Amino acid sequence: MDLLDSKNVTNRIRKRTVALAVFVHLYLTVFTLGIWLILLTVFGLITSTLLRNDIDEAKSSANSFNKTHPFKYFGEIFGHFQHIYHHPINIETEVIATIEEELKSKTPISSLEALAITDRDKDLNSSEGRNFLKGQSKPTLRGTTLTLILNQSSYGAIRSFEWRVIAGGYVDKDAKFKLIAYSPFTFFFWIVAYIKRESNLLNRVRTIYPSSYNDIDVSTQVRSINETVFDAMVVALEKNGIDTSDLKAQKMQSMNINISGGKVNMGNVVQGAMNKIGGAVKGAVKGANA
Repeated sequence: MDLLDSKNVTNRIRKRTVALAVFVHLYLTVFTLGIWLILLTVFGLITSTLLRNDIDEAKSSANSFNKTHPFKYFGEIFGHFQHIYHHPINIETEVIATIEEELKSKTPISSLEALAITDRDKDLNSSEGRNFLKGQSKPTLRGTTLTLILNQSSYGAIRSFEWRVIAGGYVDKDAKFKLIAYSPFTFFFWIVAYIKRESNLLNRVRTIYPSSYNDIDVSTQVRSINETVFDAMVVALEKNGIDTSDLKAQKMQSMNINISGGKVNMGNVVQGAMNKIGGAVKGAVKGANA
């Protein structure tokens, strides 16, 4: 994934953006007798340096992070689902194989690749790495790439299968210019969260191109990937005698995902998640009492 590749979109700093910034800063420089120019230089240099570090860090590796945002390299999460079920035997390999086969036959995603991501949180005594699986589609004509990230875990005989569909755009030169040019106004609104690693500057300049056709393309891919994963899980779980009624209900809720203007709006999946967890626990209790 190339963070600077905007495909068919002309990625540039707009003339009106520069003109407005010049007007604002000239006015404030004159009004403050030159003091504003010093503030602009200081805050602009700090913002530019931090932004460059974030971009370089994201470009250099998708395999590490510091405390938060483990998937920031891949973009913004446009769908996150977790299914809990009870089974005495770990059927992870079978579930993954079924999903990979369904993806190959129904979508352009040709394979699932191993992805190891390490949390390098400095407050930990030692770094912690976890393993995921990644499938990626080709970018849309407007530079948006969809990535599927899967992972499984167990809590006793309770199994968890989780997946995310992530949409990654390109670094918008206009947004980058605005962030630096107007840094004296915005700096104190984001610096505390940035220091705490609760946010990063890359997300402020990375753009999922806001257009109707790109919305259609992204929405189609997101829904297709989710549909394929849901269907594959139903096949794999039913093959092993596991009830999938809650999974099918969750699939219906996934249809409430709407994408507009490069933003995602998700329907309520919380109730379905609570129902499925409750069902899994009841199943475990019945198994223990049998």
